[in-house]
Amino acid sequence: MSSLTTATPTAPQERMHLLDIIRGFALLGILLMNIEYFQRPLVAMAYGLDTSQTGLDYATAWSVYTFVQGKFYTMFSLLFGMGFVLFLDRAREKVSSPRWLYFRRIFVLGLFGFVHIVYIWGGDILLTYAIAGLFLLLFVNTPARRLWKWGVAFIALTILLYWFGAWGIQMAMNSPAAPEMMADFDEQRAVMAEMIANAHQVYATGSFAEVVQFRLSEIALMYGGGGIIFFMPTILGTILIGASLARLNIFTKPIEHRQTIRKLLIFGLLFGLPSALFVGLFGIDIELMIPDYRGAQVFTLQAVANLGLCLAYMAILTVLYLSGKKWIQYLAPAGRMALTNYLTHSIVFTTLFYGYGIGLYGEYGRFGITLMALALYGFQLWLSTWWLQRFQYGPMEWVWRSATYLKLQPMRKAA
Repeated sequence: MSSLTTATPTAPQERMHLLDIIRGFALLGILLMNIEYFQRPLVAMAYGLDTSQTGLDYATAWSVYTFVQGKFYTMFSLLFGMGFVLFLDRAREKVSSPRWLYFRRIFVLGLFGFVHIVYIWGGDILLTYAIAGLFLLLFVNTPARRLWKWGVAFIALTILLYWFGAWGIQMAMNSPAAPEMMADFDEQRAVMAEMIANAHQVYATGSFAEVVQFRLSEIALMYGGGGIIFFMPTILGTILIGASLARLNIFTKPIEHRQTIRKLLIFGLLFGLPSALFVGLFGIDIELMIPDYRGAQVFTLQAVANLGLCLAYMAILTVLYLSGKKWIQYLAPAGRMALTNYLTHSIVFTTLFYGYGIGLYGEYGRFGITLMALALYGFQLWLSTWWLQRFQYGPMEWVWRSATYLKLQPMRKAA
């Protein structure tokens, strides 16, 4: 380990260009998924696809539900795991206490996430990454081929817990306690229906203070019960798989791993595509809050589809990158400013839709708001390129780096 005590951030020329491209593409998928929940309560996610839609709205919603939802937060999680390894490995070369530097980086990310989830939008993923990131310190010295096994084990644990829950409920339904349990389920459904109705009202017409107050209750319902038990291990497991991929240099040195990337593509399509189609055809009306055998089956196939298609998408981008397709280079600047662009999504669309802003909540169908999402993403591709021609970092990336290294970083590029 280096004896240096002054840490410096990664210079732009040292960045992994392919990872920026993948991160830029992941931003698109995250936005296509999140746009629904800028106009729909987050708790409604437990009920699957909104089947009340018709025509282009339904076709758009179904396509995103089948091929996008879950696949891109998985991609972001893999990228976070890769970033974890790359950051720590570089920190070891520069400072005597790399774990402390990493902890500062995670702490600042957690602050971003806290502000985002409370004051901007409840669908934040940053705070979850910060919490999961603390557990990653337990795996600093774990070899790559054990990291991915740990990752798969955490994901499998989540699936197993859901199956145990379904089994337990099924056993209870065959016991004398069944009527009482059914009454409890009906009460839970009534509470959820009331919360969803209140959410529509508050987000459409409420003041900023009312929205924040309601958002806290929605977050508590989503994560305070069993939600965090099922969500956190999946995120941590996916991050560990990403850390393994980084240690194996699969996407950081892709030229040396063409064969592995082709295998990931085949694996992803072979397992991920059929699973995604099954969920899209037979799992659109699932009720995940109350486990049963059908829900457990869909939950399992969703996990397979999320990881499988995510790896396939990443492999396809890598093949295009290695074959010299120039158009995918436009994704890289957006990926370098991923934090800024991600937070901008929430600021723009909550301002556009919520009652304390312009108040367009519920005014447009899924197809219309998806077009809005694509328009914003296209603008961000241009703006990110323009910005990085003049500055070294995106605005939020600059804040994050400066706070991590406890020193204001040079923002403008040298003339």
